[in-house]
Amino acid sequence: MGKRKSNTPRISKTGVFTGSATSYKNTISKAGSIEKSASNFGGMSIGGGGAAYPTSQVPSNFYSPELTVESFLLPKSRQEILKWCRIFFNLEAYVQSIITMHADYPFSKFDIITEDPSVTEFYKDVAFNEKFDLYDFIRRASLSYWKFGEAIPFGSMIHDEEEDKWRWEKFILLEPELVEIRQEIFEDEPRFELVPTEELKQIIKSTDAVAEERRKNIPDVVKESILNNRLIPLDSECTSSIARITDPSATRGTPVIQSLFKILIYQDWIRLAQAAFAQRYVFPIELWTVGDAAKDIWPTEDELEAFKNTINLAVQNPPFALIFPPIVKYESLSTSGKSYFPEVTNQYQYIHDQILVGLGVNKNLILGEGPSFSNARTMSLHKLMMVYKAIRDQFENWMIRHFFMPLAVKNNLYKVVRGRKKYILPTISWYKSLDIEERDQERKTFVDMWSKGIISTKTFFGKFPELDFDTEGLQLEKERGTVFDKGDKRIPQGALKPVRPAGPEGAPGELPLGELPEAGPEMAVAPETMPEAPAAPEAPLPPEAPAPEIATP
Repeated sequence: MGKRKSNTPRISKTGVFTGSATSYKNTISKAGSIEKSASNFGGMSIGGGGAAYPTSQVPSNFYSPELTVESFLLPKSRQEILKWCRIFFNLEAYVQSIITMHADYPFSKFDIITEDPSVTEFYKDVAFNEKFDLYDFIRRASLSYWKFGEAIPFGSMIHDEEEDKWRWEKFILLEPELVEIRQEIFEDEPRFELVPTEELKQIIKSTDAVAEERRKNIPDVVKESILNNRLIPLDSECTSSIARITDPSATRGTPVIQSLFKILIYQDWIRLAQAAFAQRYVFPIELWTVGDAAKDIWPTEDELEAFKNTINLAVQNPPFALIFPPIVKYESLSTSGKSYFPEVTNQYQYIHDQILVGLGVNKNLILGEGPSFSNARTMSLHKLMMVYKAIRDQFENWMIRHFFMPLAVKNNLYKVVRGRKKYILPTISWYKSLDIEERDQERKTFVDMWSKGIISTKTFFGKFPELDFDTEGLQLEKERGTVFDKGDKRIPQGALKPVRPAGPEGAPGELPLGELPEAGPEMAVAPETMPEAPAAPEAPLPPEAPAPEIATP
């Protein structure tokens, strides 16, 4: 390596500056120079020379929430909004945990009750069978409601020739991105149209043998719509929407996650800054200095290239040792020991508070700290229960109007009340109460009413879904006369039917109206206390000895 002076600085492809110190300083000063200009205010010249400068006007500050930096990053189309909702739901722990809780908590298994036992049995068979479970469907629809702001159920109905009844064949949830909902001000019902996927288009337009086989199960209206490049119309009697409406005139729901987009963007910026800081700590910049400016020692391009290749080869084949003259120096530019990155605890606290407020919960409920349902009645819990009740009522209304009502209409399940046709629709009896304290108090009230004879035993059992009325009745009958029988203190008076005396041929006889048989062994009730032990038999007296004979004279 020799000495070389050069007035023209050179920068090699590897990013290493070559040239004299003076030329380096001049180059940096020129590259970093800023052209200065002045403005003329009211046509006055500025400066001592009297030169006139052009006049420039600065616009006043204008603000709009749509023109902020975060707003330019927000998605514009509905498809993009729902795509962001999927991403944040899958990647953000707070969002997924709270949304899942909102979706599951309001619902439980339920019973279907009508005035007609045969209609009740039919409804239960349609709602709960080996192919479909209405409770599971409601839970998935609730997740779509909270995640995307709406759930769009679509069902298909078939006619059962054997029973001569119309039944739901299946129910599915359509992807909200693929459904267009339109309703003009003069229309009573919304119109639903399905956006065909690219895969469905290929199946319709392909001449492949597999595609032709799959086309056999596709309705003609779908084929015609795709071939004519139109949206697929959906039957409004089989398609419905459960939407989270945030605008009174809106036809589509708004996902609750959308209100968190700006704060989640802010969180990602802080996270990226932390990642860059941590990455520089783990992978510092390596600065190799070759030459000595004080001694005017500058390497040639060939020497720099040789140094670079040597270093790269050593790094790729660890462990290694490099031996260089004192004109080669190494420095690691890392964040170790630096405190350039600000403390972010307060920022994260603000972000988490905004997420909790946006999703309608408090920190105590999510982290398990502070008051709970059983030991405190806070306003936040009251508010959350009211929200859950409103959501449950909305889904219950959908079940009545869009699941059971079409079945009643198609199968003519109605009764005539005051000369008018009234369809037989069920009442939904949820097994789980939303308020734990309210449920316990309600059960205590029913226990008191049942013990006083105000309500029937069957109604009383309805408040305990884990118990079956018929099963418990049979079990009580089997326990009669056993050590587990508590008699009239276990079964309310009149709950047991009297046993009729046998007829002439051994069959149970009939009792006169209003007459009960006398209590016999069949009606005997085991006493609550233990029976007294029988008295021990008295010992027999010994036989009296015969009186001695007295001789008479």
